[in-house]
Amino acid sequence: MIDRVKSVIHLNNLWHNYQLLQNIHHLKEVMAVVKSDAYGHGAKEVAAFLEEKGCRYFAVTDLIEAIELREAGIESMILILGKTSPKHAHLLYQYRLTQTVDSYEYAEALNHQALPIDIHLVLDTGMSRFGLYCHREENLLKTIEEIHLILRLPYLNQCGIYTHFAIADGENDAFTKQQFDMFKRVVDQLEGEGIDLGKKHCSNSASILKFPEHAMNMVRAGIAMYGYPPIQSKLLFKPVMSVFAKVIAMRNLVPGDVVSYGLTYHVTKPMRVASIAIGYGDGYDRLFSNNDYFLYHKQKLEVVGRVCMGVTMVDASDCAVTIGEFVEVFGEEKPLAPMAEAIGTITYELLTNMAKKRVKFIYDK
Repeated sequence: MIDRVKSVIHLNNLWHNYQLLQNIHHLKEVMAVVKSDAYGHGAKEVAAFLEEKGCRYFAVTDLIEAIELREAGIESMILILGKTSPKHAHLLYQYRLTQTVDSYEYAEALNHQALPIDIHLVLDTGMSRFGLYCHREENLLKTIEEIHLILRLPYLNQCGIYTHFAIADGENDAFTKQQFDMFKRVVDQLEGEGIDLGKKHCSNSASILKFPEHAMNMVRAGIAMYGYPPIQSKLLFKPVMSVFAKVIAMRNLVPGDVVSYGLTYHVTKPMRVASIAIGYGDGYDRLFSNNDYFLYHKQKLEVVGRVCMGVTMVDASDCAVTIGEFVEVFGEEKPLAPMAEAIGTITYELLTNMAKKRVKFIYDK
């Protein structure tokens, strides 16, 4: 396993991408989203590197991810985007974590624990996931009244407010602008009353690039920070993860032979086939069966037959690759976005699928 599959994380590329996003909004704070193990790149390593470079804000999905970062030595603010059970409020306090609050009911339950807890309010302006419901103008008054109730709770320390765009990476700009308008109207009303809301953020990767006017005083950098902007951009983003897999077997096949489970690939000419030590058990999707290629010194090795749990076969007929060498699955030389498109998914999923238990991660500065 030590050198069966390896994922090289190019930390300098990460910093390059972070700076690209930061420079779009020169004075805006950038919150680095490191949920789902930093989109498969390793949250502890990514956060430690970014914190050393000066990043002071991180976002994760849940309490477990947040505690892992604290115990790894991360000192900066960590925002939990999901829900933490009120019975675990002592851990929010103990680990100095910032909790998202989506309703007065939830806020009251946290406050009942009688521990000082930093919070960010979240508004549901159209995503319909969670948050204070504020889809339309007629919701404004109730939303603001509910926020007033939350702000009166003595143990909760208001540090920020945010919303999340549902389609900033799509063509329905009107919906995104509607979401932003609802968010800003709530913010303007509360700030007009002299309330300090702290950090105000609604821009995800797509919005940072597409709607600079939505930046407010903080933006959240997610998938673009890892090298894959969700919309077309003139900025040169660099892939942070490169995955390589070892050649473990070679064989010569003749017409009439078949390759892998299900007999989906039939050999029609003399062929040299290489078995590569990566499969769907490592995060390489089975939908790539007969539908992808690996790279060896810029030479394409087409996938033949079905992807197995830990092995994928490729056509190496015109290639000098030998047992023990590595081929590139995706990364700096082989782009990930076309792979995602080929199987009807998104780069986020392919990145987070890489299974650390079966993949050796190498952090390259």
